[in-house]
Amino acid sequence: MKQLTAVGDRIASIALQNVDGERVDLDALLATPIVVPLVRYYGCMPCRAFLHELEGMRGDIEAAGAHVVGVGGAADYQARDLMDNGVGFSLLLDPQHVLYQAVDIHRIHWAMMLDPRTWWKYLSAIRHARQGRITDHPLQAPGLVIIDTDRTVQMLYRGRTLGDYPQPADVLIEVQRLTRRPGRGGQ
Repeated sequence: MKQLTAVGDRIASIALQNVDGERVDLDALLATPIVVPLVRYYGCMPCRAFLHELEGMRGDIEAAGAHVVGVGGAADYQARDLMDNGVGFSLLLDPQHVLYQAVDIHRIHWAMMLDPRTWWKYLSAIRHARQGRITDHPLQAPGLVIIDTDRTVQMLYRGRTLGDYPQPADVLIEVQRLTRRPGRGGQ
């Protein structure tokens, strides 16, 4: 599968899974543009905090004409726990990391565990989330991608350390920019 290196590339159709193990094709999610946080794993404290931040902005994202769908490794019980405890958008599984590979979000070097930004992300997340059991590779980098209805990548953020995500306000600005483009049906 071709890796993406820039905004504007088209992503291949990818099969993910819901928490019940049923296949969910990426194309089936693209009735509107989607904001896809790619989490390290669903028990990761900064990842959980970021998902809750996006949940807090979900109404604004949907009002702008897009929706949010989270993607993580293979821990269905952690995804269920998040959805049962405040995250109202779908959390899907990508146990083979096909989407991560397609957008070139790989693992970070172990030395990033010593980076002060990593520790700051964890300390900042303490009031919003509990750490869950590590269920995937502990050094999986996080990221975020906004995919338009034609599978074109409109925003691609590759985390440089654990818990490194774009500012939620910047994600909303990008969604608004995308959905207000001429030729998008008046949105």
